[in-house]
Amino acid sequence: MADNVTLAVSYYTYGRFVYNSAKDLCQHLDFEQRSYADLFSLMPFYYLASHAAELFLKAALLKRGFSERDLRKPRLRHDLNALLGELVSKGVPVTDSTRKMIEGLGAQHKTHELRFPDLVRGISVFLPPPSSVFEMLDELFLLTRTSTQGI
Repeated sequence: MADNVTLAVSYYTYGRFVYNSAKDLCQHLDFEQRSYADLFSLMPFYYLASHAAELFLKAALLKRGFSERDLRKPRLRHDLNALLGELVSKGVPVTDSTRKMIEGLGAQHKTHELRFPDLVRGISVFLPPPSSVFEMLDELFLLTRTSTQGI
C-alpha cells in the first residue's frame, strides 16, 4: 500500500469485520457460567476483541503519520499496550476505562494465550464483561476515523 491513509482504511475495515464477528459470537455465549469448559468457550470472543483492538490501534496510528514499517517492529507488533502508548504520545485522548481494558487484554494478546490456550495447565486470562469490551472497541474505532489533521 502506497500511503498511510489507504493502509489505515484497510486496517480499520478489517477490524470492523473482526468486531462484528465478536459481536455475533457474543450473542451465543453464556458469560455467567464459569465452569472450566465455559471459560474455554469464551476465549474466541476475547481473541476476536483483542485482534479488533490491535487493528483499530494500528489504523489510528497510521492516520497520524506512523509508518507501516514502525508498526512491524517487534516491540509493537502484537503489543496492545505499546500501541496505545504510541497513540497517547501523539496527544490522542483515551479514557481511563479503555486504558484499563487494553492493559488487561494486552498481556494475553501479546503472548497469544487466547489463540493457543494450554488445556492441561488451565487458563488465567482477563475476561471482562462484554459490554466493557465493546465500549473500548467503540472508542478505538472512533479514533480510527479521526481526520489526519491534528490528533
